[in-house]
Amino acid sequence: MRFDQPSPSSSSHTADSVLAGLDADQRAAVTAPVGIVVVRAGAGSGKTTVLTRRIAWRALSDTADIERTLAITFTRQAATEMRSRLASFDLDGRPAIGTFHAIARRVMMQYLEDRGKRAPVIVNNRASLINQCMTVDERKISVFDVLSGIDWAHARMVNPTTAVEALQAVDAIQLPLSSGRFAEIFAAYEQLKKKRGVIDLNDFMTAVVNDAAKDQRLRESIRFQYRHISVDEAQDMNPLQYEFLKVLLPASPDLFLVGDPNQAIYGFNGADKTLFDTLPSIGGGAHVISLPSNYRCTPEIVNMAVSALARDGQTADAVSRRANGAPVRLERQADDSKERDFITKAVLRAHGSHRAWSDIAVLTRINAHADAIREDLARVGIPVRSSRRGGEWGRAVSAATECTGRDELTAFAADILDTGDYNTDDPDYVVAKYVRDFLDNNRSGMVDGRSFGTWLTTSADVAESDGVEVLSFHAAKGREWSYVVVAGAEKGLLPFSRARTAAAKSEEARLAYVAFTRAADELVITWTDKRNNRSTGPSPLLPSYTTAQRIADAPPEAFRRVATAARKKEDPVVGQLKLWGVRKAAISGSHPLTDRQIKELARRKPITVQQIADIIGDIFASRFGEELLAVMGTAAE
Repeated sequence: MRFDQPSPSSSSHTADSVLAGLDADQRAAVTAPVGIVVVRAGAGSGKTTVLTRRIAWRALSDTADIERTLAITFTRQAATEMRSRLASFDLDGRPAIGTFHAIARRVMMQYLEDRGKRAPVIVNNRASLINQCMTVDERKISVFDVLSGIDWAHARMVNPTTAVEALQAVDAIQLPLSSGRFAEIFAAYEQLKKKRGVIDLNDFMTAVVNDAAKDQRLRESIRFQYRHISVDEAQDMNPLQYEFLKVLLPASPDLFLVGDPNQAIYGFNGADKTLFDTLPSIGGGAHVISLPSNYRCTPEIVNMAVSALARDGQTADAVSRRANGAPVRLERQADDSKERDFITKAVLRAHGSHRAWSDIAVLTRINAHADAIREDLARVGIPVRSSRRGGEWGRAVSAATECTGRDELTAFAADILDTGDYNTDDPDYVVAKYVRDFLDNNRSGMVDGRSFGTWLTTSADVAESDGVEVLSFHAAKGREWSYVVVAGAEKGLLPFSRARTAAAKSEEARLAYVAFTRAADELVITWTDKRNNRSTGPSPLLPSYTTAQRIADAPPEAFRRVATAARKKEDPVVGQLKLWGVRKAAISGSHPLTDRQIKELARRKPITVQQIADIIGDIFASRFGEELLAVMGTAAE
């Protein structure tokens, strides 16, 4: 579901039509003068809409060459979403869209090809490589922590000798090894890569930055190829990505940056929030625009999120543009067992109020907390979609989808499945099994990581198609649901106990802001008095009051039928849309609209097919949009 502005239909191909449906701030961002433009886009403000329409508007107004346009994202999912939205404009050409790593890889591979050099071999299983640099006991507790430390060091552009001191200075990652031992393993890992003649994804960006500093022709080639540059989620850039961006920019940059400092939550991964505030210094003064309007969340949810920031002394220019909704519920529980019982009842009740399971999410600060909640939900028969959606699963899938061909996919699977180093429950092992299944089912033809990723999403039995999502705050970023439970908002978890410095605690406040603003319609926040036999209490980021309201058992079926009938009588549009869906279901076998889509159509009362597309998607709207307008028009008479 999206609450941002509608996208134009495929027949809209003029610069003016691109601006249709935008508010004044969004329009100002899309049509900003060529140069450095910094857009401070709050949660739910339609930043993806603004970013894609900026690219389309520039192309259709002949102020940018679409073939020399580059959009950098932080995730492949975001890149896919941008490509999908831009496709609706039917532009005469395609921009380059990809993550920092993907663009750096493309640049370096082209550079090597132009110089007649062989492409480097990319290590697909970093864990297996670093295992060889560690003792048996060290492998049991610290492989991924060490890799995280190495990634942080690369992001901050520090070497093994200075990495430990730098890590300790920012309190970023808790290393389970002594400082000296980490430095030794880091150095051994880098040396082993050279000995094997392999590189990892961090090395591509480092190589581009270093080689461009020495080779003027490389710089000129990059800047000729990419003239008009956009960056999404710019607040999450780390120093290495910042230096890479500067390699792309000429003396007079054409740069469009979108970000929200209040959603900067990746300091542990090397990101530096202060870079976003200094971006205008890249090439002179910048045109700065704010998007304060939140089209996703109710005012109650926005106020709660903003208040969490305020308790850390941070501010957010955010205003909900939606009607008032349900109060945010603050729920105190005696202990973690009572909290899980409460969450189970809350989820059941939310589903009982005509929500799909996939409209519901439970968010936690740490993955261990999420695991316990998943188990309790599954125990009572609630489908859980996120059993394999955690950070390690995402990292394993990411590594597989980066493979460039059949040989690399085969090696990826063999490195994991044939070494005996992994348990069958490890995400790496499970993903490798899927890779091998994919290769067995596709023995001929061209295959690569991207085709595997498509198969995994569309064909593999990975997760329930409709289920409650249970995710960490970090994994939930960029997502949204109608109903969200934020669990464990208490001392020791929010802020997390490891966040000792002022900067780390401020990032925890921003994490709360991100978690709260994932909810569109209803937000429930829980905490305990005691967890794991330790006293806790409410997070200092919460207000000093509680609703203390318990969830009652569901009403008898007879009362529910009466209430449902009353709602239908009160809103004829809902009734007509459901009746229309029943008729369609008689033909196709399934209702074409979810209850949530019906409610949203009735609430927003769209009057054009374009507005319907924003609620239910372009493909569905192009097929049934006119019918739905007629149905709603009849119901309103």
